[in-house]
Amino acid sequence: MNKVTIYTMDYCPYCIRAKSLLERKNIKFTEINLHKEPNKFEEMQKNSNGARTLPQIFVNDKHIGDCDHIHLLDSEGKLDAILKD
Repeated sequence: MNKVTIYTMDYCPYCIRAKSLLERKNIKFTEINLHKEPNKFEEMQKNSNGARTLPQIFVNDKHIGDCDHIHLLDSEGKLDAILKD
């Protein structure tokens, strides 16, 4: 199973939506909540080629994208292969 990391913030509807998708697929993930760990914002931004929006999702330290992108990958049938590769 791949290592999935998601950067989030409290009360972010997109973060909740992305986490719900991962949970429905029974994917375990590490959540880095930027409200609790604001010092991780620069790390997220650097690793995501400058992305500033949340959530940002990584699989095995490879940037996958934001909420809209993982839902697009899911609708195209590509997300499962990325998550379980």
